[in-house]
This record gives sequence, C-alpha cells and structure tokens, in this order.
Amino acid sequence: MPRKRGLMRKLVVSSLLALAMVSWSGCKEADPNAFETHIEGIRDVNARASSISQLEALVKTVTTAPGDQSARIQEFVDKIVPVFDEVWDQVTPEQQVTMLNMLRDVARPEGAKLWIKALVLDGSDGARKRVLAALQGIQRARATEVTDAVVALFQTLIKDPGKDKGKTNEGEVRLELAKTLGELRDKKGVPVLIESMQQTKESQPVSVHREAAKALGMIKDPAAVDALLTVSFRVPDAPSTTDISNRAKIAVVSIGEPAVPRLKDMLAGKFEEVNKLAGDNGVDLLVVQQTAVAILGALGTKAATDELIAFMPQKDCVPPEPKKAEKKKKKKGDEDEEPSEEDAADASLRAFVANTLGLIGDPKGVAPMCKCINATHNPGDMFPITEALGRIGGAEAFKCLAEVTKTGEYDPEALENSEFRFQIRWEAARFAILTAGPDDLPALQDALKGAAAGNDKKVAEELPKWDAGLKVLETCKADKACYLKTLQDQNADWFAREKAAFELARLAPGDKAVALELSKAFKVRNPDARVSMALLVPRVLGETKCPECAVALDDVMKGEKGSMDATMQLPVLTARTTIARIAE
Repeated sequence: MPRKRGLMRKLVVSSLLALAMVSWSGCKEADPNAFETHIEGIRDVNARASSISQLEALVKTVTTAPGDQSARIQEFVDKIVPVFDEVWDQVTPEQQVTMLNMLRDVARPEGAKLWIKALVLDGSDGARKRVLAALQGIQRARATEVTDAVVALFQTLIKDPGKDKGKTNEGEVRLELAKTLGELRDKKGVPVLIESMQQTKESQPVSVHREAAKALGMIKDPAAVDALLTVSFRVPDAPSTTDISNRAKIAVVSIGEPAVPRLKDMLAGKFEEVNKLAGDNGVDLLVVQQTAVAILGALGTKAATDELIAFMPQKDCVPPEPKKAEKKKKKKGDEDEEPSEEDAADASLRAFVANTLGLIGDPKGVAPMCKCINATHNPGDMFPITEALGRIGGAEAFKCLAEVTKTGEYDPEALENSEFRFQIRWEAARFAILTAGPDDLPALQDALKGAAAGNDKKVAEELPKWDAGLKVLETCKADKACYLKTLQDQNADWFAREKAAFELARLAPGDKAVALELSKAFKVRNPDARVSMALLVPRVLGETKCPECAVALDDVMKGEKGSMDATMQLPVLTARTTIARIAE
C-alpha cells in the first residue's frame, strides 16, 4: 500500500509539472524571430536540421529587410557564430555549407575562424562546395584576416592543379581564389597572383589568368607590372578575343605611373622577357612595341611623349615639291603605282602612335603630327592624326585642323572610290569645331566656308551635320552653365552634347561636379560621343580620383548589358580604362 501511494504521489507531481510547463509555454512561447531561440536546436543533433533551416530563413529575412539592420546582424554575430564554431565538426557537409551561406549573407569579418576551417580540399564534392561558399563570404566581408589561408590554398592548387578538377568546371576554385584576393586588396596576395599569371595554359585555365590580372589591378601593387606586361605574350589570347590582354592593360592602368619605365623598355625593344615570350609564340617585336604604345595611351601619361614621337615614322612627313605633287597623266598600258609595303606599314604605325598621343593629350604631339597630316595624303594615317589633334586641342591644333578642313585631300589612288577624295575635309571639320574656342569662331567659320566653296559637292552635303556643335559654340561662347545645360539635355543632338563636353573640359579643370556630369553623359547613344565623354572625365579630374564618377560610368554599362552592339566596343573599353584611372 505505501508503495502504491508513493507511485501515485510521483504521478501527480509529474502531471502537475507537465501542466505547469504547458501553462508556462502557452503564456510565453519562444520567439522564432529571436536568434537565441535556435541555439539549443543547433546543439541538439535531433533538432539540428530543422533549427538550421529556420535560422537560414531568418537570416535571409534580416539581411534583405529595408533599413538599417546592423543591430540584428550584430546579434547574429554575437549569439550564433560562436555556436556554429562549437558544432562545426559535428554537422553534415550540407549543414556546413548552409552555415557558410549565412555567414556570407551577413558579410561580417567575424566569420573568419569558420572560413579558415572551410578552406580545405579533400577531393570530395562537399569540400569543394564548402570552399566556394567560404570564398564568397570572405569576398563580401573583405575579411583580410583570412588572406594567409586563401594564399596557402592557392599555392597548394598551383603546385597540384589536379585538386582543382570539379565535375564540370576545372580551375573553378583557383578562379574564385584569385577573385577573393582582388576583393581583399591585400598586398600579401600579390606573390601568389603573380605565380598564377606565370602558369602555362596547359597547367591552368586562361580564365584564372584573366581573374588574376584583374585582381592585381585591384590591389595596384607596382610589383605586379612585369607579370601583367608578360602575361598576354605568355598566354596569347584566343583568335578574335583580347580578354587577357585587355584585363592586363586595365590592371596596368590601375597601377599607373610606376609602370611607365617598363613600358618604355618595351617600346625600345629592351624588355628581354617579353621579347623572348613573343618570339616563342611567333609574335613580332613591332607588336610588342605597339602593345606598349596602346597601354601608354590608356594610362594617359605624358611621361613617354618624347619616346612616342621618336617612335612615330617621320620620313613621309615632308611635303613634296609642287611639281612632284602633280600627278602625271597615265598612258595606255601604264600600271598603277602601288604604295610599298614599307610605306603602308609606316602609315599604320603613325596612325597607331597618333591615337595614343591623342589619348594622352600632350600639346608636344601637335607639331610632329601636323607636319605629317599635311604631307602624306594617306587615308591610313590622315584621319587618325586628325582625330588625335582634335583630342589634344589648343590653338596650334585648331590652326592645323582649320587648314585641313579647307585644303585637305586623300590620295585618290589610295581610295577604292575617288568620290571620297575630299572626305578628310568634313572629317577635319568635326574636330576643328570640337577644338575651337569662342575666340576661334571667325577662323572656324572661314575654314567651313572655304571647305564648302570647293569643287566637291559631297563636302558641301556633309558639312551641315556638324551645325549643331557650331551653334552651341556660337550660343554659349564662354558660358559654363550654358554648356552644362546642353550636356545634360538627353534630347539634344549628340554632336551638340559632345561639343559641350569639350568646352566644359576646357572651362572647368579640376571640377569634380563637371566630371560627374560627363560620366553620366556617357549614356549618349552615339559611339564617338561616348568615347569623348569617357576620355574627358580624367582630363577634367587631372590627378584627382572620383569613385562616384567611376560608379556612374559603370552604371550606364550595367544598365545596357546585353543590348550593346559592336559599335559600342570601343566606348566600353575606353570607359573601363577611365574607371581604372579614376577609381580609388
């Protein structure tokens, strides 16, 4: 009997406790939106899967909610991250990836300890997923505490590329490692990125070379210059692509002036490593030199102007004597005189150098180019020189362009259609208008009248398409606000906006607000005007950086991604190099 009473007593007590628990929980249920609610569930092997799933949904809600969520994210960091670390070795690979995704979403460096744990490859698909998830988190958090671990894994995979062979994407981990080091912008990552750039295309996918080049440009360490200048000769681009060379060029532009001495070596044919790699791949020294010329143009530095002028062939830039300039009438049976291969090569090289001098904008380039434009009559170099003079601007350039507008002509024997013998006149007119200031108006109008009064009807037909730019100059004169209004008017003629951009660059040097408006105006639909907008931004800024200008240019390109045709390739590349120059 006493035993029964004891048993009954225990049952009653248990029932009362159960009722109390039910009553308490009914009054105060655990809040599913509180992080601490899920802590014990994560620790409990039976409840873990559900708790992690619920927590993942909560983190998504917090990180995507509008407004400032920093307090909630800090709560997650303080309460949950230590628990993740505690149970890391007890959970499944899938649950580890889910944890890493949550750390990625909150984008806080406190995840460093777990990211380091995750950066291990053991040949399994789960380990690969962990590594990729961890790297994404490191990138978003800019967690430089993890740089050493990222570098160590990268070095391991360079030595043993077989560990980076997934089911579909070979080199996927190395690509993500390179991207991570770029986002971290930590100079400790430079040596391994250089080592990656020095791999053959057999040992490493070219996509990794491209990403490593981009990363080095983001870090901006001058120690990377040699690797960036050699990579496109070590791993040449596939036919019809310039992916690696463009990435490398933009990276060098990001580094800036420290790259100039090596570029001068390339131009002089004295960069032995490049010469050897080029020779091994069947690339002529001239291509090496032209590569240096192109990068110097993208840099926009005046430090190599003298070397560029010296490199530009000048032997054809002496006007012929009047008697020799007259063409003899052909007799029956006479063969057409073909320009020599050497002459054609010289014209091509002059065009290449002229383009670079125009991008640099150094007035020292005007005199030698003007001498050539009035002498060669070769379409291969006359137009590029005309364009370059227009981009440099100034009184001397305007005077030269005004003369070409009145008297310029292409050699008819160099044209497929002699109807375009005087095409250079309306081409020069565009740049004469862009170069002219208010004080040049009388001389400009005289040049335009002279061109229109010639014997060629085509000139008179084509000149009026530049009227919008001329009208802006006549209307605004020296009024900055007037030009700014024209630039901002998306319905205005594209040439009117381009002229406004040139005048603003002349009137407002160092004005970041103007540079920002030029960046926004990159949206103008004409590709020629777009190139001008992108080039004039750093011209206005000088040595000043403008991250907001870089963002504005990038936003235009992002907004039009997938809709740009081939005519926009040059504007896009120009904008990319400008961004590299002006971004922090």
